[in-house]
This record gives sequence, structure tokens and C-alpha cells, in this order.
Amino acid sequence: MAPYEVLEYHDIPNGIARKLIKEYAKKVGGEISELVKTVIEYLDKVSKCSDDAAEEVYNELKKYGLKETSIAMIINIVPQSIDELRTLLVFEEKIPDEQILKNIVELLNSKCKSEG
Repeated sequence: MAPYEVLEYHDIPNGIARKLIKEYAKKVGGEISELVKTVIEYLDKVSKCSDDAAEEVYNELKKYGLKETSIAMIINIVPQSIDELRTLLVFEEKIPDEQILKNIVELLNSKCKSEG
């Protein structure tokens, strides 16, 4: 197999990572390593959004001008309240207004599963 070259780096949520790794696994057929299998199993356990929902929520949160790092943390953790959400916005220069925070929590609640 040819070596890979990193062309870009992006912070992405677990669901999008899982989707990309599964696409890779499909391309190489049954020849995936134990490490890749383990990563997929781990992402299956920890992901709180389906692959499609993670991508949809990611694109919606980008519209609010949030940084990729913040978006990935938000989707991975799925905060259940505005206060929980605020704690994940440490990389933002400016915290969005209360209505935007409420919209984000509602979006997460409608698209992703909560803990438990």
C-alpha cells in the first residue's frame, strides 16, 4: 500500500471521523488492520450522533461562525444546557448570544442522542 500524505488538518467530530474511516475500510476491502477495526469500534461506542447527523450539525454550526475545534467538541459531548454549551466555547473570541446558544442546544437535542 502506498504511503499517505497529510494535505490538510481539520478538527472533526467522532461521527464524521467514523464515516471517513468506514469509507476507507470499504475501499481497501477486508484488508483493514486491527487498529482500524478498534478505532471503528471505539467510535461506535462514543459517538452520540449518527454519521449523517454529525455532518448535518457540523454544517449548521459552521453557519454560526464557530471554530472547528469548538464544533467538534460540541458534537462529541452534546451539551444538554446552555451552561454546559458555554463551557465548550473556550476557543471562541466571542460567545454567541443567548438565542444562538439555545438554537444550538435544540439542534443537538433533535439530531443527537444524549448520555444515558
